[in-house]
Formats: sequence, C-alpha cells, structure tokens
Amino acid sequence: MKSIQSICVFCGSNTGYDDNYKKGTIELADYIALHHQRLVYGGGRLGLMGVLGNEVLNKGGDILGVIPKILVNEKLTRIPDDKIITTADISERKQYMLDASDAFIALPGGFGTFKEFLTLLSWSQINLHQKPLALLNIDGFYDPLIQLLTNACEAGFAPKENLNLFVTAHHVPDLFERLARFQHTQPNKWTN
Repeated sequence: MKSIQSICVFCGSNTGYDDNYKKGTIELADYIALHHQRLVYGGGRLGLMGVLGNEVLNKGGDILGVIPKILVNEKLTRIPDDKIITTADISERKQYMLDASDAFIALPGGFGTFKEFLTLLSWSQINLHQKPLALLNIDGFYDPLIQLLTNACEAGFAPKENLNLFVTAHHVPDLFERLARFQHTQPNKWTN
C-alpha cells in the first residue's frame, strides 16, 4: 500500500453521550497532525466533526472540509475559506472525498456516517476503488455493524473475503498499523 498522505474521516455532527468518543477523536486528530497527513472531512464545526477539524488545525495540521451547498451555513461551518471546498450536492461531495484521499476512517456517528462508510465499502467490493477503509471502533460502537456485515456474508449475500475490505481497531495506533498492512482483494461477488 502507498503511504497515507491524505486521510478522509467520517464522523458525527454530534458528540454522542460517551466521553470516549470525543477522546478518541482527539487522539485521531493528534495522530493525523503529528504524521503530517491532510485531513479531508465534512467541514462541520459541530460534534465530533468540529472536534476533529479544530484539533488538527490547533496542532498545526492541514485540513480540507468538503461541504455540499445545501449544508453551507455559518452555524454549521466555520473554517477558513482556503480550507473548504463547496460541492453541488452530496454525491459530488462523496466523489471529491474519494478522489482527494488515500484512506478512509469512520469514527462513531449517525446515519450519514454509516452511509459514507457503507458506500465506500460497496464501491470497494465492485472495485471502484482499492483504498484502505477502517472503523475506529471506540468502546465497541461498531460491533453491531460488524456483526451485521458478518451476518450478510454468512447468509450468502457477500463473500466472507469481503470482510477484509475494511479494518477495525479500538485504538488509533492499532488502526494505523492495520491500515499500513491493508491489501485490497476483490473476490467474486456473485459466488452462489
């Protein structure tokens, strides 16, 4: 795998009830800034998204917020103009994030975060991209999703090898070790 220069992070526009979600987000932001990686993210100033962007900036890191026109609002976004890209819609935003990033991480979040992760997972499954994809599974937040994906494979709706299209870890250093070892494989999706 090539080195990760630019990393896209999907996360909640709320902070959630568990303080460890915020702590894990800060740990990730510090890692990104320390390793001189560019953060590509949703550009919001609220929730984990705001914590992430502000922390990377405060540590001297580079950020790029990608925001669809429908979400441009001073209450929701407040980052420097030279650090933001406005897209026509959410589909264009997703494509821009894919093109601008070497790897993807999902922090805890809501429906939008799930959609972003699952879209990239399905795109990887059909070889639209071969980039590393990861879940930062803080306090087991993603255990139910991982179980759901496992159930889909065990029920014959996807090859079990597709569970290797993403990596998971509970802590940031472990996650980046797994991202560094990631190798994209594409099993035959239609095996039964």
